[in-house]
Amino acid sequence: MSTRGVGLCAERVCGSRQARRGRVRVWVPFLIVFAFGVWVCETLATDVWASGFATIDPRRARLADPAEVEGGGGFVDQRWEALLRQTLASVPAFQATDLESAGRLQARVAALPFVAEVGEPRVLWPDGLELPVRLRRPEACVRIGELYYAVAADGVLLPGSWPAPPWIGQGYLPVIGPNDGSFEAAQPGERLAAPRHRDALAVAIGLRAELGAGEFETMGPPLIDATRARETSASVPGIELRLAGRRVIWFGRAPDCGEPGELPAAAKWKAIVQGLQLLRAEGGARDWSVLDARWDVPQIQWREAEGGG
Repeated sequence: MSTRGVGLCAERVCGSRQARRGRVRVWVPFLIVFAFGVWVCETLATDVWASGFATIDPRRARLADPAEVEGGGGFVDQRWEALLRQTLASVPAFQATDLESAGRLQARVAALPFVAEVGEPRVLWPDGLELPVRLRRPEACVRIGELYYAVAADGVLLPGSWPAPPWIGQGYLPVIGPNDGSFEAAQPGERLAAPRHRDALAVAIGLRAELGAGEFETMGPPLIDATRARETSASVPGIELRLAGRRVIWFGRAPDCGEPGELPAAAKWKAIVQGLQLLRAEGGARDWSVLDARWDVPQIQWREAEGGG
């Protein structure tokens, strides 16, 4: 009997520069859906065929090539695949008509921290099962001890650590600060709850959506301290983005605060992009120590030694 199934996901390695930053393996295009199709890769025994049933063995899962999945593309941590296979192996082989076991498999996959959503399992007769899975996408990171762990847009802490903030996609994962030990007891699967951490995450999501690789190259991985985000005033800068070179950006309140009179987030992103462009402008670069992006006209504190005040 020939094997039916979905091919193993094609793996590509990003350019050496991205590989050095965080040493993350990236599968392109972005894998939004896994299809665990045809989990039997061996010929079924004759007596099983004679009985009219087929056995599905989750230990023999194969991951779909993202090219075969509508909407596929992007990042997936190789360590997630290992955790996924361990989870699948925890469910004993079952017959294709055993809906209870299929539901158990679905529930265990859905409980994985990096899984955002799991669709309904679909039997592929006579010997397969398909389970669509949508993964969470890293948007920021937190420091735990000396290591960094990714955080998804919904605030869920994801498994897998790096020695430095990783470069994923078109930029670094911003660090949710202020690195005061708040996450020392945190575990993958837990969700950020403190208002200051949620505010910092909102800024991180906006940074990765609005800034390109060039801006991230210039500023490095930013640390976002939103401790005083909700105390913002003319004299209190609110959220601070601390960059390499002892530079800081005063951001004000979180992008989704909804406070009347707060400058729209789009204007703040524009001010940040322009400020970073000043640092690398050919023939006229100027260095600054503070960029205040809270106003219609951004205010800059120049480093006098680098171009005057």
